[in-house]
Amino acid sequence: MRFRVFHRTRYLYRAPVRDSYNELRLRPATDDKSRLEFFLLKTHPPVRLQHFRDNWFNYVHFFDLPEPHSNLTIEAQSTINTTSPYEVGKPLGVTFPALKQDLDDTLQPFLGSSRYVDVNPEVWRLGIDIRDDRNDVFEVAEAVMHHIFREWIYSPNFTNASTHMNEVMATKRGVCQDFAHLMTGICRSLGIPTRYVSGYLYNGPDSHLRGAQASHAWCEIYLPGKGWFGLDPTNDTLADERHIKIATGRDYHDAAPVMGHFDGPPGATSALQVELEVRRMDG
Repeated sequence: MRFRVFHRTRYLYRAPVRDSYNELRLRPATDDKSRLEFFLLKTHPPVRLQHFRDNWFNYVHFFDLPEPHSNLTIEAQSTINTTSPYEVGKPLGVTFPALKQDLDDTLQPFLGSSRYVDVNPEVWRLGIDIRDDRNDVFEVAEAVMHHIFREWIYSPNFTNASTHMNEVMATKRGVCQDFAHLMTGICRSLGIPTRYVSGYLYNGPDSHLRGAQASHAWCEIYLPGKGWFGLDPTNDTLADERHIKIATGRDYHDAAPVMGHFDGPPGATSALQVELEVRRMDG
């Protein structure tokens, strides 16, 4: 599929703030020009944008804005082509003994706890119950996805960007970021390398997918010899060509679209406005 994505984030402040520093993960992490046809990033007030690749190979743009300002707008536009990793079918056939034998050290960050994910006995017991007597890794990951979709309640505005996986376990409510953290924790507790993904979701005219009105989140599991495969527990669906991947990491902290700080009075931010449009260009 071919998409045009427009994403604008605007911060309004009650009083002028200064010394704003921000990191932006808004550029799809690919060097393939056949996939990423166009990308433009700009801000208002205008600033000098610089970039680097982080530990997870994400493109990270960053800027300083030392002058006083009463609002800040960040706008990203891209044209991107997507494909599905499931075009030849589900990646079945990797067993848990084979998974354990074939993992290397580069996957260790995706097997343990991180800032928003806790691999603890409670989540491990839940994972064991869901696994039951299954021995195929991808079948188990799918069962985890089905379980979260069935047992957890999708509740916009119930959580926030700082909500930890353990709170989601306790309340059984959340949104896409929370369900991605929860599925990541359950899968990691079973020894499945799992990473967090931030991006966008195309909700077609006949679809009723949840989480398409803003940045979306899902997770990917790693299968030796096959690669990374995405699963979306918010919608109980495989992450295919409708999912536009922007950044990955251990959890939200590694892949947040916008993250930064400024010098200003407490409660200086009066409003956060987000505009997002994902338009399909080939159908």
